[in-house]
Amino acid sequence: MLEFDETFDHSQIIRRHYVFLVKTLDAKHSGLVGELYQAEVLSREERDTVNSEVMSLRQNEKLLFILSRKTKDQFDKFLDALDTTGQHHVRNHITGRQRLFFEGIIRFYCMLLSRVYLLNIIL
Repeated sequence: MLEFDETFDHSQIIRRHYVFLVKTLDAKHSGLVGELYQAEVLSREERDTVNSEVMSLRQNEKLLFILSRKTKDQFDKFLDALDTTGQHHVRNHITGRQRLFFEGIIRFYCMLLSRVYLLNIIL
């Protein structure tokens, strides 16, 4: 789970990635809405409102509108539901996990290269 500070505003995360989320989320076929209902992120009425949309883009827009008014804990449950429904790439994109992963790999290889360099100097 990501660590956010006291000033964290998940509605800004949603707004910053809105076009990506509308185009990429799979609320319709992945079971995301059901996961959010089961996790008590969505009420029955909210679930029905989202599910009443025929077009995926409209369904995603409604879901994002509802999620932007939820608590931080509920947003965390949304992030977990993305993982549960096989939408890791969406979570990684909006949380920056992918970038952090690659930065970690780069740091690791730099450390390795510096040690190899030092070994070559010593030998």
